[in-house]
Amino acid sequence: MTKIQSFLRHGRHLRRAAGLTAAAVLAGGAAVGCSSSEAKTSDDSTKVTPVAAIAPSVPDRISIPAIDVDAKLDTVGLDADGVMETPPTDKPMEASWYRQGPTPGEKGAAAIAGHMDTAGTPKAVFYNVKNLKKDQEIKIHREDGTTAVFAVDSVETYKKSAFPTDKVYNKTDRSELRLITCGGELGKDRHWDSNVIAFAHLKGETKG
Repeated sequence: MTKIQSFLRHGRHLRRAAGLTAAAVLAGGAAVGCSSSEAKTSDDSTKVTPVAAIAPSVPDRISIPAIDVDAKLDTVGLDADGVMETPPTDKPMEASWYRQGPTPGEKGAAAIAGHMDTAGTPKAVFYNVKNLKKDQEIKIHREDGTTAVFAVDSVETYKKSAFPTDKVYNKTDRSELRLITCGGELGKDRHWDSNVIAFAHLKGETKG
């Protein structure tokens, strides 16, 4: 089994990201995995209403039909050293929203992190994020009853030493989403050397 390492090994990326995402919030708005066995909450037949952005609401569930993900969302923040907390390893089939950034659907770049694997779970919640294709949907259910529906723009892999902080966390003029997990090559220390990042933009919302 592999031993999971922190998504952003040295922490400098998220120290800066905290300021960037805070700016995005004021303007109006970071893992490894497969799927859970719980019943899916989203209905593919539900009409998506095009919108540019949605009012803030805490996300509580993520659904990615193309890779069979339907998972509860927890939250992560920054630790005392200014480094993004790693999603709990005892909940490998759950993902975590970065709560110091925008909520998914708000204007700005929201971030959700999830494990690709853990020591006890070889295929965790974001194991197949690397296989996402352009225009496939990511659905984020929120506490206000709405679901923010995003379309994938690209999936990219970066060495952890070259994490693209500006591209991931900078202020944007539209509602965007980043899914962040581990990937690349497994080193001798049993740590992945890269981050896999899915970039997506808001397509619209569903209600009820």
